[in-house]
Amino acid sequence: MTWSRPPLVGSPRARSLRGTSSGGTLVVLGAEQAPPRSARAGSGDGTDVGDGVDGPAELAADFDLTRRPVSGELPALLGQAAAIAASDAGSPLVLVAADLEMSSVGLLDVLDASDVTCAAVLDGASVADRRGAPAAVRVSEAGRQVVSVAAAGHVVTRPTGYAVGVLRVRAADRPALAAALSAAAAAAAAAEAAEAAQASQAAGARGGWGGAAPFDVALLAAVRAGVLVRAVTLSHQSVRRGDWQAPGAAGSAWQQRLRAASRGNDGLFSTVAIRPLSRRLTAYGLGRDWSPNVVTAVSLALGLAACAAVATGWWWAWLLGAVLLQASLVVDCVDGEIARFTRRSNPLGGWLDAVSDRVKEFTMVAALAWVAARRGSDLWWLAVLVLAVLAARHVEDHAYAMRRRAQLLGAPGWPEHPAVGGLGNGLRDGLGNGLGNGLGDELRDGSGIGDGGPEDAPTDVPAPPGARARRVRAIKQVLHLPIAERYLIMSVGLLTMSPAVVLWALGVASVIAFGWTQTGRLLRAVTRRDGFLGDRPDRQLADLCDLAVVPRPSGRGRLAWQVPALLLAIETAALLLAAGGDLTARAAAYAWLAVVCWHVYDNVYRLRETGRGSATWLRRGTGLEVRVVVLALIGGALAEPAPALLAGAVVLAALYVAESAVGWRAHLRPQEGRG
Repeated sequence: MTWSRPPLVGSPRARSLRGTSSGGTLVVLGAEQAPPRSARAGSGDGTDVGDGVDGPAELAADFDLTRRPVSGELPALLGQAAAIAASDAGSPLVLVAADLEMSSVGLLDVLDASDVTCAAVLDGASVADRRGAPAAVRVSEAGRQVVSVAAAGHVVTRPTGYAVGVLRVRAADRPALAAALSAAAAAAAAAEAAEAAQASQAAGARGGWGGAAPFDVALLAAVRAGVLVRAVTLSHQSVRRGDWQAPGAAGSAWQQRLRAASRGNDGLFSTVAIRPLSRRLTAYGLGRDWSPNVVTAVSLALGLAACAAVATGWWWAWLLGAVLLQASLVVDCVDGEIARFTRRSNPLGGWLDAVSDRVKEFTMVAALAWVAARRGSDLWWLAVLVLAVLAARHVEDHAYAMRRRAQLLGAPGWPEHPAVGGLGNGLRDGLGNGLGNGLGDELRDGSGIGDGGPEDAPTDVPAPPGARARRVRAIKQVLHLPIAERYLIMSVGLLTMSPAVVLWALGVASVIAFGWTQTGRLLRAVTRRDGFLGDRPDRQLADLCDLAVVPRPSGRGRLAWQVPALLLAIETAALLLAAGGDLTARAAAYAWLAVVCWHVYDNVYRLRETGRGSATWLRRGTGLEVRVVVLALIGGALAEPAPALLAGAVVLAALYVAESAVGWRAHLRPQEGRG
């Protein structure tokens, strides 16, 4: 039986369960509190998850889990949990803190999203009340895993948030968890014996295990045993654990989920103006089971309609184009919100969303240059430069992000990898050998067993940012020029009825954004403050560099991440030289560059979503050196280069689209087989 109370969001299908945890076991760690205060009313349709304040009993019913409460002293409790974990390796296991109260809706992404081992965490920036909060944790930046837990005297250096009190363990990890809990039970028993011995010498003395929450110890044991625990960060959901609580957004749990479906790292204009509108449209679409990919197509159609209106050159059509461009941006947010709300995100959908955004931008810039040409002004050269800067920025952002990821993941231990071991034998040995050396004091003052971080690293979760920090962050986001700000520049510029104003505004803003990111990154690199080590190269960098013969960078150079943007600059210069001063040839050069930039974006997002770039045969046959040689021949041998440039653009487009389709098909076929 499942439950539901209004106000709801979406249709029953949008709220329905996938059942990935169905048939599993819910182990309630500790003595349960009184039932939640909220009244419950059944919906009777058997499809909805409850949206009130739920305790462990309600969670078990909502997700079709067999509830197994365990209680008692910590060693015995952990031993019982270990026995349950070892009893079955064919179904998932869920560990939950007995004093946790939150809506089942808030746990959909933990218990019903995918068959992985994951824990619910709260980002520290969203938690204002630190008093009585659950165990602090550190979530790795690159891997999004729980890598350190503050429990039983273990210290977390640079913690990022808090463990909510839910751990979902996939069936394959149950034996490892059982062994970890058994070791934790033995360590807890040894710690209790040591504390009792020390208490006889100093009344009231207690070590790091005294009063440790069972769930926090279990999560610590899993992480220290090397079980990979993915962090699922909850946002805007109301959570209560014992006497501590973190209030969520206004409204019911389903309304909170809708709020959480909006990305929290958007730019200022998107946060203030676009997302509030998109959430209203998302709520409407969820009630009618809109498909995210269909919404993406509608957004693309609106954007292309805006471009067509601008291409007419009529003043009223430009006003319409400005409105349609913003409408396409609002709709563009809806597809992602629907996918996140319904847990239907997939790599192909992310690729379609991202690439369609680029197509809209490319076409709008072309429409502006087209109108300028009809009015007697040649702005195709400016359009080429704007397009090159936009593409260079994006490919550099990706290359730098992947470089940082490779640096983090390539470093053993802290901060990205769990500090494994030490919970069982290491702690027992430390207690046994250190009773006369003040180990109890170390455990009491929080300086117990560390996680490999620096000695001077902070051990408290940072407080939420103040008003000044939020303003600084907003300014930095605007300087980075995300998509909403770019669309705003174009829409406002269209009101001037001047193609030159729009193109120059977009170009200058893009150059400023490019300079902003370049300056900071270069300064950190040349002053060696970026922590770069050549033995941890980014393996994807070679795939980002579209070179046919010239050796591709290995990523071992400190500035290697700039190579993809440099290659784009080389091709842009070759195109402008090949086109010369001919207006039609410059328009064809823009078409050529637009196709190449589409290929660059396609490659970037395929690497991001699938880990695979374009095929070797395509790179060998159409790499940068091949294209530059062809451009040199066109510019040097032909009096009218426009037809050849346009033909080259068509050939490249056909090859790039065909190869991308084949690549995506090869990626999706194994997934279809597993489904």
